[in-house]
Amino acid sequence: YSAIKQDKGVRVPFKKRLAVSEEVKRVREIGRKLTEARAARKVAKRLKEEEKRRRKQENEKRSEIVVPIKNVAKIKRMKKTQLKTIVKR
Repeated sequence: YSAIKQDKGVRVPFKKRLAVSEEVKRVREIGRKLTEARAARKVAKRLKEEEKRRRKQENEKRSEIVVPIKNVAKIKRMKKTQLKTIVKR
């Protein structure tokens, strides 16, 4: 490899180097903004889903039909499928 001589090439002017570095900074800034926007959308979506889930649970709880069992002996006569629907609160 010592036989191959490498030249340094043409030196890039200072103004052009500055322009290239500014362009790189601008591209990085745009990329950072896009990433932040994506993260913000993701957080907003997660919060919206949590709110929706909470509202759904509240609505289900509100729409439940609750019949208290006064005669406890009825529980012993119930079939398995009926016993599965009973919830103690």
